[in-house]
Amino acid sequence: MKNRNRLISHLRSSFCALVIVGALSTLPRAEAGKPQPASGQFSPCFNYAGPPRQAGENLIITFNITVTVTGTFTGSFTGTELDIVHRDGSITKQGSAVFTGSVTGRSGTGTLHLSFEGIGNAVTGHETLRVAGTQGTGALSGVHLQLTAEGDVGAPNPGCALSGTGTYNGQVLFAP
Repeated sequence: MKNRNRLISHLRSSFCALVIVGALSTLPRAEAGKPQPASGQFSPCFNYAGPPRQAGENLIITFNITVTVTGTFTGSFTGTELDIVHRDGSITKQGSAVFTGSVTGRSGTGTLHLSFEGIGNAVTGHETLRVAGTQGTGALSGVHLQLTAEGDVGAPNPGCALSGTGTYNGQVLFAP
């Protein structure tokens, strides 16, 4: 009798495990698509978030940025950028922003969190950035991006302490 109860208990456990595995196999699978190429143009507007400050031989500048974007990404992003201008004129840059707009291949709009880092040159105004984007909302939910942005910063424009233009290239991934 004792062996029979063990056998029945074992069969129940096995049956439950099979039911769970069978139920899981009927669920839709969440698979990301292939990365798609992304490219376009951008126009940044920089305004000082506070006065620049000296730190040893470096100058620390924090900007509020607003950037208009066209191409694969259409819309704008706003955020902050921290620049460390070194004695030799080289600049180390990092920042974060929120993109609001749309992406080719997705209908509707949403937001996407961006982070970036890169280098610049205070003499020529040229800069190169690596940009990553995740944590989308709305139509940008599940969007991931990896971009390289390259451009030139120069003279002020109305409402901008500094402004510029540039291009971006990279990949966008649409995940469920």
